[in-house]
Amino acid sequence: MRISSLPSLGAPPLWLRMVLQGLYPLFGIVMSLVLLLITPFLLLLWPRDRHLSILRCLFLTVYVMWEDIGPVVECWYLRLRSPRGTSPTRDEDHFALIKQALHNVLFTAKRVVGFHVEIEGELTVGRPGHPLVVISRHAGPADSLAIVRLLASTAGRVPRVILADAMLWDPGIAMVLQRVGSYFVPSRSGAGDDRTKGVADLAATLSAKDALLIFPEGRNWTRDRHEDRVRDLRAKGEADRLATAVARPWVLEARSRGVAAIREHAPDADVLVIAHTGLDMISGPAAVIRNVPFRNRLLIRGRTYRSEDVPTDPDEVADWLEARWGEVNYWVDNRISGRDHL
Repeated sequence: MRISSLPSLGAPPLWLRMVLQGLYPLFGIVMSLVLLLITPFLLLLWPRDRHLSILRCLFLTVYVMWEDIGPVVECWYLRLRSPRGTSPTRDEDHFALIKQALHNVLFTAKRVVGFHVEIEGELTVGRPGHPLVVISRHAGPADSLAIVRLLASTAGRVPRVILADAMLWDPGIAMVLQRVGSYFVPSRSGAGDDRTKGVADLAATLSAKDALLIFPEGRNWTRDRHEDRVRDLRAKGEADRLATAVARPWVLEARSRGVAAIREHAPDADVLVIAHTGLDMISGPAAVIRNVPFRNRLLIRGRTYRSEDVPTDPDEVADWLEARWGEVNYWVDNRISGRDHL
């Protein structure tokens, strides 16, 4: 669920999404057969690939595909059982799909590629009776999956996620997250103010059981992206922003408009700020394969603020978020465990 993986690809039309849903199981069968056919050849690579990293990654990819196909089929079943979506257990049924799929994926990822998560200190997830807004750093493979699972399974919150509309090309993610109420941010071309309006509309619907997840950087952190941003700011002569970017090498700039819209329309929500590190230096398929099995864990730290301690004025929200992002960078700089990948 990397929200920046396809930043320029807009959402598919509704008819195409329906076609993709129908063809997805067939595609899963074809990919499974391909994996079976090439497995003997991949085993022959053992003298050069002692960890069988390519085979592990391909197996996990196909497995995740089937875990993605499962919710599509289950959503079809739930729609047939309640065509108008009026079942009293509708929300609970879809919430259970999310929790089970994420549990299966991360359980398997730990055993196949060594992906595992640790939490630093005590993690509080807001007060009963208050919605929760989660503001997270975005870096490394599968960080968003780990955070959504943390909210669903550990916190018992219904995850409602803000992510790029390119993710609507994924039938499983699209179906389940749309059913629980998430927002797929339109691509920049022609989106205008609707990008923020959609976030505000979603925030206005939050209930006490929900957790709204937003990545204010807007894309996955990589060293190259940070360096590109520094060069861009230097070329534009923006001295203050350049100084901030140089001083914060482990984060990208946090955009405050979405967070401000959430605070305005959900002022009673507690706010959880998440920092994480461990797999930061691994970006792109080739880097993932080179580092399988993972030596490092994904270390997560969260700090929760009561709703009354977080501003709602847009300018004050921008200052507050800027201060939190400085703290996130400082924490990562002191704990990053991926220095062997530098």
